[in-house]
Amino acid sequence: MSVTALSAIETRLAARDAAGARLAADALLADAQLPVRERVAALKLRARAHQDLADFRAAVADLEGACALAPADARASNELGIAYIDAGENGKALAAFERATKLDPRYARGWNNYGNALRSAGRVEQAANAFNEAVSVDIAYAMAWANLGVVRRELGNSAAAESALTRAIALDPRQSGAIRALAALRREQGRFDEAASLYGEMARLDPRDANALHLLGATLAERDDLEGAQRAFTAALARDAGLLRAAIAQRLTLPMLCANAQAIIAARAHFHSGLDALIDDLPRRAATLSAERTIDELPWTNFLLAYHGENDRPLQEDYGRLIHGVIAARAPQWLEAPYRRAVGGARIRVGFVSSFFRECTTGRYFERWITDLPRDRFEVFVYHLRPPGDAIGNSLFERADRYRYLAQWLPSHLAPLIRGDSLDILVYPELGMDATTFAVASLKLAPVQCVAWGHPVTTGLPTIDTFFSCAAMEPSDGDAHYTERLIRLPGIGTRYRMPIVPSDADRARFGLPLDIPLLLCPQSLFKIHPDDDARMAQVLATVPLAHLVLFQGRHPTLTARFTERLRAACRAVSVDLDARIHMLAQCNHDDYLRINACCDAMLDTSRWSGGNTALDALACALPIVAFPGRFMRGRQSMAMLRQVGVDDLLARDDGDYVAIAARVATDSDWRQSLRARIVEGRQKLFDDPAPTAALAESLSALVQRA
Repeated sequence: MSVTALSAIETRLAARDAAGARLAADALLADAQLPVRERVAALKLRARAHQDLADFRAAVADLEGACALAPADARASNELGIAYIDAGENGKALAAFERATKLDPRYARGWNNYGNALRSAGRVEQAANAFNEAVSVDIAYAMAWANLGVVRRELGNSAAAESALTRAIALDPRQSGAIRALAALRREQGRFDEAASLYGEMARLDPRDANALHLLGATLAERDDLEGAQRAFTAALARDAGLLRAAIAQRLTLPMLCANAQAIIAARAHFHSGLDALIDDLPRRAATLSAERTIDELPWTNFLLAYHGENDRPLQEDYGRLIHGVIAARAPQWLEAPYRRAVGGARIRVGFVSSFFRECTTGRYFERWITDLPRDRFEVFVYHLRPPGDAIGNSLFERADRYRYLAQWLPSHLAPLIRGDSLDILVYPELGMDATTFAVASLKLAPVQCVAWGHPVTTGLPTIDTFFSCAAMEPSDGDAHYTERLIRLPGIGTRYRMPIVPSDADRARFGLPLDIPLLLCPQSLFKIHPDDDARMAQVLATVPLAHLVLFQGRHPTLTARFTERLRAACRAVSVDLDARIHMLAQCNHDDYLRINACCDAMLDTSRWSGGNTALDALACALPIVAFPGRFMRGRQSMAMLRQVGVDDLLARDDGDYVAIAARVATDSDWRQSLRARIVEGRQKLFDDPAPTAALAESLSALVQRA
């Protein structure tokens, strides 16, 4: 009789009659004489009915009962773990999944669920081990291969991630988690065409998946296919009107490369009108969203705007007010000033948040900010939002009082964790390069919140109080360029470790010609303003033997568009660019330094000057021809050259720039004297402790003032 009753309950569940299934299970469980085996089965079935009816606490109670009656039942423990997750009890879920894998080490689904719970708890390496166990037990388990690929990517192991993800897709071509992760990996690698194809496949497989179309649009924008991007964003919003990220991208996406100065003016006008449209559109779309989803929909950054070299304060301020208003309406608790600890004699608790605590410009700039803060005065928390693993990441891990690895976390998960650490002051080394970090910075997670010049333009966010910049780089009217209070640190603002330059630089290694002047412009192509094209063309016209060395963009379309733009500037002064240019592939840092050492001078860009590239050039004793711009971001090389003592490389105007570049290229004696002076003076630039000492005093003063 009980077997028939159990079958009837299963039939009701299959027919989506959860209420009827629950009533039938109630009747069966009311039988005091029901055997234990059937009672366990009935409890499991009723728990499924509870879950279908969103009564998660009741599901937990039934499955706890089933586990008590059958303590060796790995499946019951696994189902209990799922019920705990539905009920929001993640800690108990983790224990239940672990118990399931111990009861049955050959239970692949248990290992997979255990891995998911470990990943949610931030224990990513252990999650990878659990997923490894799942695929070892069941080599055809596509979902576990997909999850293994995802966590391998989060751990920074791209090759192993790719292997697992392609395995998952081969087993199940509809495995959307694997397709999404592989697409993201391809996008990170600059393989935008493949990424776009994968996102398109995701959108085709699931007609409800609006996010796939949003990601497709973002990928197309990175290869400057703005028409395709707009179509994707529009289609994403048709699927989900609450996808705020797509609404923002639809209005504010800018071209990677502008064809000329007029195109820049047009792009900025389009951006301005897009902001005006969003003032009404964004709050309307957000009106029905939860607080959590609202802040998770706000990752965006106006990254490309700053490379136009104009005053971005009004536009950034308008954007900051827009986002602040959406949060105030939908998630006001995240704008309330957090409780401030009574510091007294305790150490100041300072947090640093970034996706770039690794070998890159931001990592090299701000590593010593964290490692050099005196630990008798500061308790340092590091929140790293990307995969760890290189030398800089490891040094911060070893030096931080608390290091939190939070790769791929959503703002709604990051915010309570950071606020829960009761920081006195929160520092963002950059705001503007990473969308998630910018969204988190729009919330109030510490009593005092600061940003540094990792992306040297004002944030416009009302939640950011202070902007740390460099005294030597800021113009006299620099305060007017920021919505934040400007603090100028001495020198270049940081204690920068001089890179070790390889001694085996060789032009032939990179296919560069011998015995002619080589002029290096190492900036990313989107940093090079059309005004810079004209200056470089004039230099080539003035020095007929000189060749220009640049680096390719992240997509062939970008390289081709930039080259054509520069070719037009060269045609205007009768220069055959194709015979005078070398577009090198992206390379590792050691090879990049070797290329610097092979060249005779660096041609700096004026709207966004060299920062890390200028420091690398000076470490290689490479003269830099610089034309200081109006804003801090165009004055970094200037400050470095002055500190080293070679300010005769600073141009007053276009003609002066061309004359200085021509002299460096053709006057070998002067060039060698410049190199010698750089070697002698760069000790003033590198490893200077004064900026980090000033930072410590500034942080203390900000906390006391608060």
